[in-house]
Amino acid sequence: MTGNTIIIHRAANEIGGNCIEISSEKTRILLDFGLPLSSIKERKSAAQYRINIAGAYKDDSPGIKAVFLTHAHPDHCGLLEELNPEIPVYAAPTAILLLKNIAPLFGKNYAHLHFIPIKPNETVTLSPINVKALPIDHSIPQSYAYQITVNGKKILYTGDLRAHGKCSRLTEELSRYKSPDYLLLEGTTLNRTRQAAKTENSLLSKTKELFRSEKLSLISFSAQNLDRFVSVYKAARSLGKNLVIDPYTCFVLEQFSVLGKNIPQWHWPLIRVYFVNNGITRKMGKIKYRYKDKKVTIKEILKEPSKYVIKDNLGIRRRLLGQIKDLRLIHSAWPGYLEGDNLFTEDAELFNLPIEILHTSGHADFNTLSRLVREIKPRFIIPVHTERAKEYEKLFKKPTIFLKDGEVLRF
Repeated sequence: MTGNTIIIHRAANEIGGNCIEISSEKTRILLDFGLPLSSIKERKSAAQYRINIAGAYKDDSPGIKAVFLTHAHPDHCGLLEELNPEIPVYAAPTAILLLKNIAPLFGKNYAHLHFIPIKPNETVTLSPINVKALPIDHSIPQSYAYQITVNGKKILYTGDLRAHGKCSRLTEELSRYKSPDYLLLEGTTLNRTRQAAKTENSLLSKTKELFRSEKLSLISFSAQNLDRFVSVYKAARSLGKNLVIDPYTCFVLEQFSVLGKNIPQWHWPLIRVYFVNNGITRKMGKIKYRYKDKKVTIKEILKEPSKYVIKDNLGIRRRLLGQIKDLRLIHSAWPGYLEGDNLFTEDAELFNLPIEILHTSGHADFNTLSRLVREIKPRFIIPVHTERAKEYEKLFKKPTIFLKDGEVLRF
């Protein structure tokens, strides 16, 4: 293949599974290497989601110079199990820690890979391609957008971003990278409401309101969503309540400790640990025992339930359901996860308990995306990570190039 090219191998007109190739005549790189969202329920091996990328896989001769990850969500990195180990993977330090230490608890093996940390605002040169990591706001810490320059042409890839989390200023600063030739723009929320997204800070007051009740609150959210953890912990602590977490959450928080001294940890005041007996806890081996000084039992919780807030997991929920009348179930993640075969929903229905929704998206709302487009002033937009790709030109009033998966754009 000659000249400079852009290929969206997957996610040109779907949410998740991102994999984008940027190439010059002599250098090829990939931006993300993800699994489609359908893989969450299909439970197939990563190999079954391979796409046609010559020189990328472990049974190929390496033809890709490097992979650059925006963040450690599986729809952006889950295909790494199939990557040729000779190809370096650039990612944020926290993303590497999650992939090395947390992913194995879920049966994912990335031990064969050559990870290279890339710091915020650092540039990697793979001549003639330069890649600069731009920190942005998302629902997992240290997420990146990337600015790529190839033979004088500029490409800006947003990755997954928002501007209503605790790091919103980072996304706002993205507007400094003006006039790219191509803006690869995510549009996850474009098939949802046009209302402005709730801010993480606004959720804090609502969380306090829910926790203030005498009911024992079980709140379900991802341990890797640090913004949400901070809000939940602050709300519980402001009311003098203990936040009960599991060993897995303790271990995730330890990975985030490299971000600074203000990141909550398992040993902080008013955090207790329930040693749930599940597969993840067992896989942690001896690691879990370092949290034993903060252990709390079901008996302690039942004695004074008003003193606790529980980070939900199946083990503790099943122990408490039916034993406590005043129980509140809070779902603090994407509501779509409650659809279909979902144990949280099944338990709520079985015990006739309503589910409170307390959530804001990890993705930018329409107004944020529109503002970014106006301020960045790209020559062309290229849709990615969206189900509304064909509507971009109408929505953003900018020349748009709609690529199908696997289609080659030469520039």
